[in-house]
Amino acid sequence: MTSQLNVDTIVDKAGSGGTNVKIGNTSTYVSDGGGATQNTVQGLVKCWAKIAADGASILDSFNVSSHDDDGSGDGGININNDMSSTNYVIQLTVDDGGAGSSVNAIEVTDGTQAAGSFDYENNYVNSVENRTPFNVDRYIAVLGDLA
Repeated sequence: MTSQLNVDTIVDKAGSGGTNVKIGNTSTYVSDGGGATQNTVQGLVKCWAKIAADGASILDSFNVSSHDDDGSGDGGININNDMSSTNYVIQLTVDDGGAGSSVNAIEVTDGTQAAGSFDYENNYVNSVENRTPFNVDRYIAVLGDLA
């Protein structure tokens, strides 16, 4: 027999208005139209960061323990709570640095993706052969399974 709980607000035992709701990794949500379900935990971003153009500072982040400044346009992210394996997705994007029509290539450095960290390179590209390290704000998100 299934149960259903219908409430407007969940508060902590003290009644202070705060909540502390935990959900299992098998929890699902139903789509807006009601035709599909998705795993709630699988659909969440596990780590994100906004790195300043100088590469030396994290402007804001979630689940990031530190950032390595490996030189102009290059850096590394150290994830606070490791991923379960190296099979996770990293979304990298950059600000255009005010250069307008410039093309920035940002990529994970080959062989550096580990469960708890990865390195990346950011380059200004003005031809296939010519890549120049370029410092601009970087936006990073990680999706996948936590350990």
